[in-house]
Amino acid sequence: MSKQLVRIQLASTTDQFVLFQKLLSHEIEVYRVYSTEDSLFFSIQKKDLKQFRKIRKTLKLPVKLKDEATSGTISIYSYSIIGVIFFFIIPLIFAQFIWKVNIDSYTPESNIMITEQLKEMKIKERMLISSLPSEQEIRQKLLLKHKEFSWIHFTQSGSTLTVTPMLAPVTNEREVKNAPPSHLIAKRSGVITDFELVKGVRAVEKNTAVKKGDILVNGFVTQGDKRIITSAEGKVYASYWIELNFELPRKVTIIKPTTREVLIQKKTDDKNDFWKEIAMPRFLQPYFKAGYVQGSEVVSYDLNEESVKHLVRPLLFQKIMNELPIGTQILEDKVLQMSIENDKVKGKILLLINENIATPQVIPQGDDT
Repeated sequence: MSKQLVRIQLASTTDQFVLFQKLLSHEIEVYRVYSTEDSLFFSIQKKDLKQFRKIRKTLKLPVKLKDEATSGTISIYSYSIIGVIFFFIIPLIFAQFIWKVNIDSYTPESNIMITEQLKEMKIKERMLISSLPSEQEIRQKLLLKHKEFSWIHFTQSGSTLTVTPMLAPVTNEREVKNAPPSHLIAKRSGVITDFELVKGVRAVEKNTAVKKGDILVNGFVTQGDKRIITSAEGKVYASYWIELNFELPRKVTIIKPTTREVLIQKKTDDKNDFWKEIAMPRFLQPYFKAGYVQGSEVVSYDLNEESVKHLVRPLLFQKIMNELPIGTQILEDKVLQMSIENDKVKGKILLLINENIATPQVIPQGDDT
């Protein structure tokens, strides 16, 4: 039911404590209390106006009155509840969503490529965090499709998901001419995940477990009762687990990349190495060069379980990748154990590796008969 209200305006110098005590003693309800630099405002019901006039005369207060018509008036206490909803509950609801997906790659082409594949996996902005697949699942799907990456790091900060792919080391493969015909055999055990063949006939299928020495690709073609030697060339990828131990000092110092800036300098000045050069106009090329300079800062950390996971793990994996064969990828990892003793962090990690396990084996003479 609607309430007929009257707005009261008083000077800000009014003794509010005495005034509201008087209103309370006469059971006069007060609504919408607020003040400005010069005045105090509040509203009362029209039926209480007669009692209020008596109080005003007793306290000798100069007053301005204004009629108000409002239905379902909200008290100042209700406004407080609404404020709590806006400042606490709504941000809590928003925090359940991914609002931004960053791709921190080396090239715009890689950014576009990974963004499109994430969309295929239904990973996009404004999705529920609870609907986000596990890191291992996303990493495996991306790495198995993009052999140019060796590992992919994920960082979730608030409602922002950052995907950072690491490029595999570049190698110049030497073409072997006039090599004898050969099969491709497994140089280690694993489960076959993919083929990149130039020629040859598959001897096994995807998702098949193979052992070291098994023939993966035959170097001949069968026509009736006759076998024609063609040789086998290409790559056969397989996944396998390896277990590694690591030991690090508890306090580590690393060089952390900061902002990238554009720098223009004279050709004769070699003080800075550019992270990436920028093409200058032709008439300036003989005199100047330009490029992006990567800034850095030295940061020290005291390692714990959380920092090992988010800080040391990417660095550790990069070191491992440099020691493994070219084209190797880390699809999954599991920390089996970790302990901190005598200012040392020790641990054991299990890695799911994906690698080209094919190696040529010369076909013995007489196999073409």
